[in-house]
Amino acid sequence: MVMTEVEANHNSKSFVKRFTEALFYFSVFFDCVEESMEGDDPNRRVLESLFLRYGIRDIVAADGEKRKIRSVKIEVWRAFFGRFGMVEEELSMSSLYQAELVAKKFSSGNSCTFHMDGSSLLTGWKGTPLSSLSVWKFL
Repeated sequence: MVMTEVEANHNSKSFVKRFTEALFYFSVFFDCVEESMEGDDPNRRVLESLFLRYGIRDIVAADGEKRKIRSVKIEVWRAFFGRFGMVEEELSMSSLYQAELVAKKFSSGNSCTFHMDGSSLLTGWKGTPLSSLSVWKFL
């Protein structure tokens, strides 16, 4: 199974922790969008008005069962999948090199960061992880 996940803890019961994590995560995300897309780009408007707006509102304003977005970092997924007898498969170093090559084709590509966290690939912006990519299998 291939999994990609936001690399942030938006699942805390504590509003303050959730708010702080969302503020940090989305400030980096908006920095990435600002540097990567023109202000009048229709795709940017959709991204900001739909995905980001609803994501922020759900994480910050919704509680209990009303909250739909419950992102957690890769170490939480490792523990969760491990309980069900799943193990993380190693991604090849060529996947890391390929990601770096693709990023360099874009004007803001030098701000994209990639590094391995165990067997997972973390993608980020200026050193701050934004998402993880991992591969899992049953023993």
